Amino acid sequence: MPDYSVFFSARARRNLNAAQRFLTQPGSGLKARLKIIRIGRALTEHWFRLDRWPVGDHSGVRQRLVEGHVIVYRIDESAMHVRGIRVFGPFQGRSTL
Repeated sequence: MPDYSVFFSARARRNLNAAQRFLTQPGSGLKARLKIIRIGRALTEHWFRLDRWPVGDHSGVRQRLVEGHVIVYRIDESAMHVRGIRVFGPFQGRSTL
């Protein structure tokens, strides 16, 4: 698959920061801290196989499940861009992007 530029929406960045704050809060423990590391690793590795992950609940998006979090992204083939739209936490409603 050709090289794509990867961007995250401001909302996706806020979602990731909130997940990191929650998972690394004092007393969270090693298991929680390893989760945020695996989420970050998934974000960097997953762009190499964009078509691997299933189509999402909303039109034109795909989603990947990592450590209970759902990464929602859109591929723009013509511009060769990938835009991370949201990162939903476990049990968080996904009715709106």
